[in-house]
Amino acid sequence: MELRHLEQILEICRAGGFSGAARKLQISQPTLSKSIARLEDQLSLKLFERSNGAARPTAYGTFVAQRAETLLQGVAALTRDLEQLARGEEGRVRIAVGPASRLKPLPELMRRVAARFPRLHVETLQETGPGVMTALQEGRVDMAFGYAEHAARYGDLIRKKLFEDQIIAVARPGHPALELRDAGPRELLQHAIALPNVVPGVARWAGDLTREEADNLRAFVSDDYGLIVQRALETDTVALGASFIFAEHLAAGRLVQVSTTLDVPYDCWMLTTAERWRSPLIKAMAELSKAAVTERAACAAA
Repeated sequence: MELRHLEQILEICRAGGFSGAARKLQISQPTLSKSIARLEDQLSLKLFERSNGAARPTAYGTFVAQRAETLLQGVAALTRDLEQLARGEEGRVRIAVGPASRLKPLPELMRRVAARFPRLHVETLQETGPGVMTALQEGRVDMAFGYAEHAARYGDLIRKKLFEDQIIAVARPGHPALELRDAGPRELLQHAIALPNVVPGVARWAGDLTREEADNLRAFVSDDYGLIVQRALETDTVALGASFIFAEHLAAGRLVQVSTTLDVPYDCWMLTTAERWRSPLIKAMAELSKAAVTERAACAAA
């Protein structure tokens, strides 16, 4: 069934027959009759009772017509929204971010969006890593920034890789963990850990845990990296996260990287659905996102 079929069925119900519906649709009556007949054959259902030039919908036809009106209204609204979004006028885009992607690339992207689409309405939703994917899959947002491993189970999403980093462990100066060299999970998990969630790569590295190790791995869990950093700065908790999160504190000597065998990459992706990817605005947002992290990295290297 195609959208044109929905339009045809709805117009036949409104007009009470094929002739009036054909005039409204600006097609010939035989063309309309053949289109509906082919659809009925395809569905093995009778949609209309024909009699003396009139057409009365069957229970199936009534059901389709009721659904068709709502669907066609949605298509019309979506078309208007996409046209507005493409111009950056009075449109709205909803973005989900995780604890790390809220810090990069979201702030730089928002600066670029404000310059290029000054009238665009933007909503951001901060979620846990898995929650970002759920929000996108459920249609609560138009696009999302997330960690590659959280997106792995959603094979039908459009993915645009933005940057890659490495998950590291950090602690405040003088922490006993800093005396370790190439610490494995057994050594590192003697200490309390602060992190937003246990990503699959970290879980694989940790392996089977004792009760004490499991408790230490989840000693402080927060979706706010500001709180995670604060925990590492003020206590003997070791923080885990992408290295860019701790870069400023590492450079200032407020935190120090712990030597571990942890080798888990952090890949940040922009993700959206195939339907939303058709929007010129979403494609523009992908370009702005890539430019934001690429140019910023180039400036840092210089």
